[in-house]
Amino acid sequence: MAQDPSLTAASLIIGDEILNGKTQDTNSHYLAQFLFKLGIELKRVEVVSDDMDAIADSIRRLSNDHDIVFTSGGIGVTHDDISYAAIAKAYQLELKLDNDTYERVQAMLNKRKITQREGYERLATFPHPAQLLRPQQSFLIPVVIVNDNVYILPGIPRLFQLLLESLKPHLQQLSLKKNGKHIIGFSRTDIATQKSEGAIASTLSAIQARYRDIKIGSYPLMGDKDVSVVVSVVGKNNNAVESIAQEIATKIDGWTLVSNSSKNNNAKAHL
Repeated sequence: MAQDPSLTAASLIIGDEILNGKTQDTNSHYLAQFLFKLGIELKRVEVVSDDMDAIADSIRRLSNDHDIVFTSGGIGVTHDDISYAAIAKAYQLELKLDNDTYERVQAMLNKRKITQREGYERLATFPHPAQLLRPQQSFLIPVVIVNDNVYILPGIPRLFQLLLESLKPHLQQLSLKKNGKHIIGFSRTDIATQKSEGAIASTLSAIQARYRDIKIGSYPLMGDKDVSVVVSVVGKNNNAVESIAQEIATKIDGWTLVSNSSKNNNAKAHL
C-alpha cells in the first residue's frame, strides 16, 4: 500500500462487555484514524473475551505477525480486569508491583478521599520485565510495553485516547529506526459518482492493477439520491493519490468530495 515499508499494527479489544453488546467499541475506530494520519498501517482488529488463555493466544499471534500491537481494556481493580495477567502469561512473565505507580495510585486515592482501597494494587501490578512508558509525568498509569511491541492501554475511551496521543513521538522514532527516515502519513481523496458499483467495477480494477502502492476502495451509499458510490484513493504519495483520483473521476463521471459529510458517513454500507 505504501511506497516505503510502513510499520504494521494490530489491535486487540478486550472485554466481555464488547462481545455481549453492553458497550460499543470506539477505541479501534479512534486508533485507526490516529494510525492513518501517522502513517502506520493497521492490518487487523480483533475482539476477545475476558478469558486468560484467549487473550494470551491472541497476543502471541498478533505480536508475531505485526510490528506493533495495541490492546484496549481489562485494566482495573476488579476480578475481571485480567489484561496484565493474561499478557504476562503469554510470555511466561511474573507480575510485579511497580512502586512508583503504586504511590501515584495511593496519592490519587488520598486526594479523592477514597478509603475502600481493595484491589487498587492491580492498577500498579504489571508483567515483569516490561518497559513502562509515561510520556507525561502527570499520567497515573503508564503504557506497559511487553515483548517490545505489545502496548497495553486502558479501555476507557478518554484515557485510551490520551495515552495513545502521547505515544506519537515514540512511534515516530520507531519508524525512523526501522526505515531510516521520518514517518509519512497516509493521504485519502474521495470521488463520488452516480454510477452503480457494477458500472464502474472494471474501470477500478484496471486502474488498481497499474498502481501497487495505491489502494482503491469502493463504497456504495444507501439512501442518498445524489451519490451512488464513493471511491476512496489512499496512499502515502499525495501527488499520486490526487492524480489517480482525478483519473478515476474522469472515467466514472465523478467529482471530488471535499470532505465526507456526517450524512455520508452514516449512510455508507460496504456490501
